[in-house]
Amino acid sequence: MNKIPVESIAIGDVILPPARELQLWMRRDAAARGLAESALHLTVTAVYESASDKNGRWIVVRCARSSAWLAGRPDYGFSFKSRPMTSWPIIQRAAATVAA
Repeated sequence: MNKIPVESIAIGDVILPPARELQLWMRRDAAARGLAESALHLTVTAVYESASDKNGRWIVVRCARSSAWLAGRPDYGFSFKSRPMTSWPIIQRAAATVAA
């Protein structure tokens, strides 16, 4: 799986949630529901910079959950923030990102 800096993530990219979320509950819940790992994939809907702190910049990434994960429930979204140069696992680049 490829990794890219968080500041390089674009709208439409498909990524994995933060490792902490995956390890704490998401993989367990997916297994309990009989879902494939692909149900955990997130599609990026927005990327923006938030307020910096004494340690530097933050990038906020907002995402939509997969239809398999939602199972007909409304999507309340998923967001996280990370430092710009943090390596992030990316499943698939958006078509516009690949063409650029």
